[in-house]
Amino acid sequence: MNKWIKIFTPLLLALLVLAPGLSVFAAGDVVEGYSPDFAPQAQGIYLYNIDTGELIYAKNADTPMYPASLTKIMTCILTLEKISDLDGEIATYPMYVQNYLYDYQYIQGHGAVSIADLRANEQLSVRDLLYGMMVPSGNEAAMILADHVSGSQEAFVALMNARARELGALNTHFVNANGLHDEEHVTTPRDMALIAMHAMRLPGFMEIVNATVYECPPTNLFPGGHVWSTTNRMIQPNNTEYFYGPVSGIKTGFLTEAGRCFVSSASKDGFSYILVVMGAPHQDADGKTLVQRMEFVETRQLYEWVFNTFKVKTILDKGKHIGDVELRLNLEQDRLRLKAGGTVTALLPKDIEASSVTFVYDIPEFVEAPVKRDDPIGEVTLLLSGKEIGRVPLLAAESVEASQALILIEQTKEIMRSYWFKVAVVLVALLILFVIALRILRARGRKRSGYQPRRRI
Repeated sequence: MNKWIKIFTPLLLALLVLAPGLSVFAAGDVVEGYSPDFAPQAQGIYLYNIDTGELIYAKNADTPMYPASLTKIMTCILTLEKISDLDGEIATYPMYVQNYLYDYQYIQGHGAVSIADLRANEQLSVRDLLYGMMVPSGNEAAMILADHVSGSQEAFVALMNARARELGALNTHFVNANGLHDEEHVTTPRDMALIAMHAMRLPGFMEIVNATVYECPPTNLFPGGHVWSTTNRMIQPNNTEYFYGPVSGIKTGFLTEAGRCFVSSASKDGFSYILVVMGAPHQDADGKTLVQRMEFVETRQLYEWVFNTFKVKTILDKGKHIGDVELRLNLEQDRLRLKAGGTVTALLPKDIEASSVTFVYDIPEFVEAPVKRDDPIGEVTLLLSGKEIGRVPLLAAESVEASQALILIEQTKEIMRSYWFKVAVVLVALLILFVIALRILRARGRKRSGYQPRRRI
């Protein structure tokens, strides 16, 4: 019985995670960082400060989830990294891609998919295809690029997974280039943030994802070209319901199985963040489609919370005296003052004072003179509610000379504590005992022989 339990338990767990129609989301919310002033409904969230490298809030950060069209961020990364001439390289829309999307939508019955309204055998530049993929979220554009970059969809997927591992997205597994549903096509909010942050550093990426409208020039099949509008309503100034000025890019995504997903960045008052929202609800409890786009609603709520709640505070100034340590070999003082070797700033809630931070010292029991100013002595770690928010070296705040008399005494003590000194003492003691014993024996010998020393007159 135990044997069968061991065999089938892992299989059951896998089915619960990946079976069709079942959610890949974890049963319980795992939250990291601070808590916002509302209860987000999205299944996965990752809010990260780009400037300070601090995680502000995360929900189910490492839980596998379906990314939907967020996948196209990775497709865009590989295209930008592999193709140097975006305007000069021309790609052709293969017929099999059109057939595949038709089959997915109508034969398999997955419902409507986002397209850029391209046609088989249409020819476009790689740049135009990038806009067609990222602005209107064209699934065919993603597949055309995958073919053009690596020769086949399978080869491109292998590149996607290899690049994900290189970027540290170790819980990600891609199956296709566009994000159409597959049970094994998963990532996590944390991984998605890593991928998106890398994309943001690539030349041209933010220009593409910030386009609200893109006019594709004429093609061989469309003399009038194409006009594409973004799916990202938060960057459309005329969208009074969802537009939010601080937001830039990046990509939306939606599938029934994935829920509503959105990766964005935002900057305000000198602070920049990246935010991943995955699995935001698209239906109410009765199964009716929600009028509101919850991925945009919760993205704005989270940004407003973080901008209104947090600010950078200086916790420790470089050069500040923050402790001392026992000093030896100096007659004039027995403590050495220490100072901070660096400045610590941290993004903290506005209502938290610097005095709430705990200092944990890592210093030796004592130091010996001579000591020069700025000599490294140890380090101090700054903690807030048990979380490390900074770490700096501790330096000597002054120079201290050694007292020669104390050095001589200490050297003498050291010599007396040494192994060879103890051996020498033992040998000297043995030699003295030997000499004493020898004299005693000689004296006894003279006495037995009757020898009397002559007296001088």
